Amino acid sequence: MAIDQSVIGKTSDPQTFEVTEEAVRRFMEATGDPALERQAPLVYAPPTFPTTFRVRPPELQIDPAQMQLLHGEQSYSYRRRLRIGEQVTCVARVADVRERTGRSGPMTFVILETEGRDANNQLIFTAQGTLIVRAKKQG
Repeated sequence: MAIDQSVIGKTSDPQTFEVTEEAVRRFMEATGDPALERQAPLVYAPPTFPTTFRVRPPELQIDPAQMQLLHGEQSYSYRRRLRIGEQVTCVARVADVRERTGRSGPMTFVILETEGRDANNQLIFTAQGTLIVRAKKQG
């Protein structure tokens, strides 16, 4: 297996991100968000904005010379909307590690759950994402 199952339950160090209007606007422009056409002041970030937070996953021991890392699906569950101007502290946890065999050979699926909390440590969102790890083709 490309990644040992002993990493299940491990968490990343907390990382804090600021939700700036400039970053939200750039994200909305890149995704073609029609809300920009209204010319209204931006108050909230779009639901998929936390995709821009580059939370380092817990120690997965992925060797880029040997393995290829692909991004699978991503989903978000919100307690409240993400406000522009706030700071969000994120912690990622390895929820599961599964191995499957596909046409290109064995693949390891790493399920990560990330919590985003505000300055008062109140939960804003939970994200679930899948990383797909497979051996690089030699030759």
